[in-house]
Amino acid sequence: MNAKERLLNSAKELFSQRGYSNTTVEDIVKHAGLSKGAFYFYFKSKEKLMEELVNAMAERTIQIMERWLRKGVSAEDAIKGHIEDFLIECYEDRHIAYVLFFELLCSKEDFRRLHQKHMGNIRELLIQMVRKGYEKGEFLCGNVETVVNLIIGYVRLIYMEKLLLINAPIEEVLKEAREGLNILFIGLKCG
Repeated sequence: MNAKERLLNSAKELFSQRGYSNTTVEDIVKHAGLSKGAFYFYFKSKEKLMEELVNAMAERTIQIMERWLRKGVSAEDAIKGHIEDFLIECYEDRHIAYVLFFELLCSKEDFRRLHQKHMGNIRELLIQMVRKGYEKGEFLCGNVETVVNLIIGYVRLIYMEKLLLINAPIEEVLKEAREGLNILFIGLKCG
C-alpha cells in the first residue's frame, strides 16, 4: 500500500472512530506512520482528503450503475441489482457517508456542491434505467421523473435511517430495500 492509500485508510478509520471534526491531520499522519510532509504532498487539507474519499465513493456508485446498464437485463433487474450492490458498497464506507451527511453537508458549502454534482450524475444514470423500462413496456404507469424520485427517496431513507443512523446489519438493510422496491415495481406494472 502506498503512502496516499495509507493516509486515506487511516483517515477513514479515524473518522469512523472519532468523527471528522475530532480528527486532525496530525492524528491521520501519526496513525498512518507518515509525516505531515507526506500528507501535504497528496492533500492540501483535511477537507481535500475527505473530498477524495467522497469522490471515490461516488465513482464506485457510478461504476456499479454503468455495469448494470450494460448487462442487458430488464430495467427492474438493473435497478434492483444496482441498488443492492450500491447498499453493499456503502455498508463498507458507511462511516465516510455518515461524516459527509451529518457533519459536512450541513456546515460546508463545498461539500453540498460536491454532493449535488454526484447526485446529478447518479440521477442521470437512474433516468436511463427507468426510461428503458418504459421504452420496453415493462412499466405501464407513472412517468420517468416520478419513478426516479420515488426510488431515490426510498433508497435515501433506507440508506440514512438503517445504514447510517441505526447501523443495521446489511442483511436487514437489503431485505427492507428489496421489499420496498418489489412493491414499487408491482405498482409500475399495473397500468
